[in-house]
Amino acid sequence: MPGPRGQEGSCRTGRVPSADSFLCRRRFPAVKGQGLAYIRIVGTHNTVNKIFHIVAFECMFTNKTFTLEKGLIVPMENVATIADCASVIEGVSRSRNALLNGDTKNYDWDSGYTCHQLGSGAIVVQLAQPYMIGSIRLLLWDCDDRSYSYYVEVSTNQQQWTMVADRTKVSCKSWQSVTFERQPASFIRIVGTHNTANEVFHCVHFECPEQQSSQKEENSEELGTGDTSPASHQLDPHALQAPSGNALPASPGAPSRSPNRQHR
Repeated sequence: MPGPRGQEGSCRTGRVPSADSFLCRRRFPAVKGQGLAYIRIVGTHNTVNKIFHIVAFECMFTNKTFTLEKGLIVPMENVATIADCASVIEGVSRSRNALLNGDTKNYDWDSGYTCHQLGSGAIVVQLAQPYMIGSIRLLLWDCDDRSYSYYVEVSTNQQQWTMVADRTKVSCKSWQSVTFERQPASFIRIVGTHNTANEVFHCVHFECPEQQSSQKEENSEELGTGDTSPASHQLDPHALQAPSGNALPASPGAPSRSPNRQHR
């Protein structure tokens, strides 16, 4: 009895949107529902060695709809989260992924932010996989009246970077909404260029794409009766001095340290 391959046209092969030109931490390709018997995964690159490793694999059908553009998902929800396997791969913080934990309330002079020395390094977020991204939102450290300047770049391979926002000549405070032409992105790099208080750039929260619902909640709280002013975050002046002799970030209120003390 002839097998399926014995009948012309009874066996078809196809390719899901390829990621062979993008760097990925976790891959979640969305494709049109279809009947499948076999799935083949071929690794094409590893940044460390010549072996392709998979820890887990799942294949499922879902009624959830996805918007695809150029074969990539256009996310509606924030994909720069720990749950979505995003990671801060450059930048200094007391907690590695504080920038992505969604906490926009509990930060002060000593913790709850990620930073880098002006003129050296950056804050870089790697998403789990490439997405079509057209906006991000940042919360700059705002426990006093300082302002920052910065620019934002995106990349799919950490080699070629595209600048999507230039605010190097703008005095920026607190929440920052950045919109740009939608394009593939696996990495987002935020580079501080100025701080009116010292030589370090501090960022509390990052989301991608910008979440309008979160923005509305922030605005409603600002109009409330509670004390949400920057002064409400301030601690005792003694907290201005970060512990010395370690690689922890400098306090926003403390004099900046040399780059070799600031960066891993």
